[in-house]
Amino acid sequence: MIAVQNLSTDQLQNEIALRDQKLIEQNEKIVYLEEQLNWFKKQLFGQRSERDVSHVNPDQLELSGFENLQKTDSQTKTVSVHSRRKPEKGKESIVLPKDLPVETVIIDIPEEQKICPETKIPLVKIGEEITYKLAYKPGSFYLKEIIRPKYAHPQQEEKGILTAELPESLLTKCRADESFLAFVLTKKFADHMPLYRICEGLQRHGITISRKLLSQWVIRCGMALMPLYETMRTKILESGNIFIDETPVKIQEKVKCKTGFMWVVVGGQGADPPYRIYDFRENRRHDNVLDILQNYQGNLHSDKYAAYEKQGQQKTINWCPCYSAPQQAA
Repeated sequence: MIAVQNLSTDQLQNEIALRDQKLIEQNEKIVYLEEQLNWFKKQLFGQRSERDVSHVNPDQLELSGFENLQKTDSQTKTVSVHSRRKPEKGKESIVLPKDLPVETVIIDIPEEQKICPETKIPLVKIGEEITYKLAYKPGSFYLKEIIRPKYAHPQQEEKGILTAELPESLLTKCRADESFLAFVLTKKFADHMPLYRICEGLQRHGITISRKLLSQWVIRCGMALMPLYETMRTKILESGNIFIDETPVKIQEKVKCKTGFMWVVVGGQGADPPYRIYDFRENRRHDNVLDILQNYQGNLHSDKYAAYEKQGQQKTINWCPCYSAPQQAA
């Protein structure tokens, strides 16, 4: 370090000029390294069509023009004549009409909880927790507004805030009410409408929900309803009266469709058994029937497929085959 008191005016000016030049070079180096970092981020985390790090080599960093890379904005996708804001990762937008009816539900804590049990001082309402869910009732859609008042002790803030719990829902943190989820499942599985047609139908009501989001809800509903499925399966197997059949279904593949099989198993007491479940398998092997009917005892109604005939040979099963199919074939 040079002692300032020993330098002349000209030397001081030269020293300042050298330091300024060094600062400029350092700033240029920082900008250059930031541009390289932005380029690597784009390759690793950008759109798939823009990624390509499999053959990156050090020389590529020195290509002419590389030093002029501009910082990209990860939140905006530029399209000709306009800019479209990309949705946040993991979040799918739901667009609702402005005139969608709103039905309010107030969920409050019990009156006895509105008084502090220690000080006997009434709690003070300090606000509300508001949750919105898209709901459905036959013939119309509406927005369910769930209001939960918030209470606090007027003198002891450390006691925190008291609010009623949200009702249990089939899908946690879902923006759709169970009534709307039931509507989607009914349309898809009872009315045999594919999700893209359900989306189109919703759009005619001014409601825009992506097919991807509907698909996620359908899958999550299926997983959430598994305990109900297993309960119905148990009741069918315990009923002692089962009707079973299978039908081929197409499985979409990249090259061509494969053939799988869907079993329907109906059971319960009475002329119209109340329980029916579906079991999909990739093939028609006899082992599938054995797995579906494992430990079953009672009447078995089916066609004369060899797998059912094999089950009917067991002493615990009273096989009741349908002879209409072979008679028609004859």
